Amino acid sequence: MLPLLTSDEMREVDQYTSQTLGIPEIILMEHAALAIQNALKERFGNDLKSTKGIILAGPGNNGGDALALARILFQSGVESFFTILAVEENENSKLSISCRAQLATLGKLHVPYARKLDEKLLQASDWIVDGLFGTGLRRELSVYHQEMIETVNRYAFKKWIVSIDIPSGLSVDKAIALPIAVQASHTVSLGFLKKGLVTGQGVDYTGHLTLSPIQISRQIPFPVSAFLYNHHDAEKLPSRFPSAHKGSFGHVLVCASEKNKEGACLLSALGAFKSGCGLVTLVGSETQLETLRMRAPIEFMTAHFDEDLLKKHQKDVWVIGPGLGLEKSAWNFLKTLLQSKSRLILDADALTLLAQNKKESIALLKSRKGIFTLMTPHPREAARLLENEEPIATQNRYDTVREISDTYHVSALLKGKGTLIARVGEPILCVKAGDTGLAKGGSGDLLSGVLASLLAQNIPEASAIPLGVYLHGRASELLSEKYGTERASLASDISEMLALAFKELESPR
Repeated sequence: MLPLLTSDEMREVDQYTSQTLGIPEIILMEHAALAIQNALKERFGNDLKSTKGIILAGPGNNGGDALALARILFQSGVESFFTILAVEENENSKLSISCRAQLATLGKLHVPYARKLDEKLLQASDWIVDGLFGTGLRRELSVYHQEMIETVNRYAFKKWIVSIDIPSGLSVDKAIALPIAVQASHTVSLGFLKKGLVTGQGVDYTGHLTLSPIQISRQIPFPVSAFLYNHHDAEKLPSRFPSAHKGSFGHVLVCASEKNKEGACLLSALGAFKSGCGLVTLVGSETQLETLRMRAPIEFMTAHFDEDLLKKHQKDVWVIGPGLGLEKSAWNFLKTLLQSKSRLILDADALTLLAQNKKESIALLKSRKGIFTLMTPHPREAARLLENEEPIATQNRYDTVREISDTYHVSALLKGKGTLIARVGEPILCVKAGDTGLAKGGSGDLLSGVLASLLAQNIPEASAIPLGVYLHGRASELLSEKYGTERASLASDISEMLALAFKELESPR
């Protein structure tokens, strides 16, 4: 897994590299510039010398990287580019030491630069390098820089825009624009990936994301608080022995949905069966089950809920919440499960009920110490759980998922692009798999079933949760690849692609 750092953590790594290991900042800047040159070469190949481009350099070290790139391109024979020093006339004193040094070198080489971005240059360019701001940006952009970024973004998806380290204007800690950010085609993250590049609104700006170490030490002098989980980390699935039977692969029980929401629990059950568990049972009142039997696949079992059933299935995994409803009877049903020793996945209406009865919920969940419990909110549900009036989209997603985990004494999964997973006392994991095909009703219900299935098969929770998120997201990607669009996906269609997602990870015997 790849470490994900905050701006302060990246600064500490930079200082460790230069001050403790003795690698000068100018060396790091040179390697940063070479990394951006390589990104341009990958895009344009041998045609790079015949292209036209613009390099935007800000006042800090990010701008220094951009000016170093200008020198490297000039000396390698790329001549049809313009360098813009994006600093207002009265702000020369704000140039960093390294930025000043790079600017002085360009002067000695007679490489010209301008301070004003002419839109005619943008129209004629093939590429734009964004070196305006890096991880040090914490304030809202000035009007001058906002207007410059607005101008650049008019050419997003028309010109190839490469951002140095981060898209300028993006808060790498909160993954939000301040209030606008460059819409990059390609972001080359330097040293280590930053937290805000892989989740929330951050992914709307980064485009294709790559990492260049640029000689920064791989030794991180502090505990890492977050990691990126990707296809390299999706573990090989355990072998299924020929003598195995349905009891070998666990039992998932899905609590029935209320009237007019029956599809929710059916999708959860479908996700469970499609992800390899041996048995799936829909649990509810006789009235609920009568309706569900008419719609459920023939493989699904049904059972009336009572105390004996709960005792019988204490070692199995329960899913409660999809379509559950918000009536008092639903809350009583949920409380009964919370008082059991069964492993629970709490989703959808269960989360709303927990938020509505927060004090009692926390006490019940705290009493489950040592018994697996996972909450899977989307951003609005997360806001309710934390009683936040502001939308979660404007806040730090990492802080949000950690707060839910700590407040409710559970493992927590915050949905959205770059799904975040927090377990008590463990680093946060980010899983980027998935696309907008998942932005449909029912996809979250399907996920709860996938997760329950993997846990029922006794895959350890530290592996099962990110693996389930990955498989769910990958199935959506495979469906989009099959049809050539992300727009027409349905959760039931995505369930059909789980087999292909599993196939990519199957272990040879």
